[in-house]
Amino acid sequence: MLVQTAQGPPAAPNGTGTTPTLRSGPLGELIVQELHGRYYEQTYRKNLMRAFAQGQTLSLAGTAMTGLILFNPANSGINLTLQKVMAMISVASASLTGIGLCSTVAGSQTTVPTTTTGPTSSGNNFLGAAAGLVQPFTVATTFAQTVFAQLLHNTASIQTVGVDQCVMDFEGSIIVPPATAIALCALGAASAAAALTATMFWEETPV
Repeated sequence: MLVQTAQGPPAAPNGTGTTPTLRSGPLGELIVQELHGRYYEQTYRKNLMRAFAQGQTLSLAGTAMTGLILFNPANSGINLTLQKVMAMISVASASLTGIGLCSTVAGSQTTVPTTTTGPTSSGNNFLGAAAGLVQPFTVATTFAQTVFAQLLHNTASIQTVGVDQCVMDFEGSIIVPPATAIALCALGAASAAAALTATMFWEETPV
């Protein structure tokens, strides 16, 4: 299929209802401009969700998880696409060296996690819209979780140097299929009690 474009800036603004020619640069690159913010379309479609956990103990990767856990049920029919993670450690945790991301083996978590506690808050980023299919927890017993990425280095003496925190945008680069759990986890050793405050944003799209 041949797609032809016009090179250079538009001669004049395009009016409503017109069908302007696509524009390109000198090397054939397509020129586009976002009308809204990056996540507007999926938020408007009510596909972008969030979960918030305040004052939690962050556990090492394993089965008895505490902190912030997302579970994509086996029968959800959607993929969980991780978008943003915001996390901070605000209580001195001398043996905690950082925060990581961990998950169960993809497709292995065929049953709902047990011994669960819900998040501090959660919902749809289109405020007032229905919650999604992914189940968020601050406490959950899952199948074995394994670390696969680091997010934050922790300074043990934060009581004197400030709060350790990170904001990371994964831009959809991590997809969690059904029957899989993903979680924040401690690196080095579990955090002090109530040390973690965290938020996770994710997109829910059909498999």
